[in-house]
Amino acid sequence: MVAHHRKLKTITLTVDESSWQQQLSNWTLENNSEDGEKFYTFSPDGEFREEAEPDYALTLTFFSDWTATGISDYLVLNDGTDADFVLTHRPDVAAETVIWTGKVRIKAPNVGGEARTTETQEVTLQCIGKPVYSRPVTEG
Repeated sequence: MVAHHRKLKTITLTVDESSWQQQLSNWTLENNSEDGEKFYTFSPDGEFREEAEPDYALTLTFFSDWTATGISDYLVLNDGTDADFVLTHRPDVAAETVIWTGKVRIKAPNVGGEARTTETQEVTLQCIGKPVYSRPVTEG
């Protein structure tokens, strides 16, 4: 079998119906969920696992955009609110396009950096519940 591989090149990301993929340089949808706790009893089948609650986060690194419709401005103005997100991975490869949808808690990013460098920011948006994974609906 030949290894299947692709470079990360294209996504679409909307938060509260605003799109900012053109500003992103790095993204990660993190599964920080614990494995759950294992318990034992005195019976022959004496173990069970109590599952942990889902814990996901969307981490973004982006070029700062302080325009009135920019990602930096949006995150600061909406700090602490909840917003819907849709992340489409590999939208340019129909057979591999996958989508995550859910809600995130908006967090204002840190601001500042080294002199005479391109301004970038990083933010981790905590997901509310587990994002829903799907593939686009194809007709036919």
